[in-house]
Amino acid sequence: METKGKSALSESIDDTRIIELFFARSEDAVPALSTKYGAGCMRIAQKVLNNAQDAEECVNDAYL
Repeated sequence: METKGKSALSESIDDTRIIELFFARSEDAVPALSTKYGAGCMRIAQKVLNNAQDAEECVNDAYL
């Protein structure tokens, strides 16, 4: 069963695997993190900043 706001793909990515990708300095680390948490981060940033462009920049900066 799919929960509201989450895709089946995002639920299938294990947090431990994402951490392993970061420690391995894999180019797949940020896309995996974004797939799982990007939409939620954008919702929070948009609620706080009330500006879609600023929210997108904020989330992108957080990945750095």
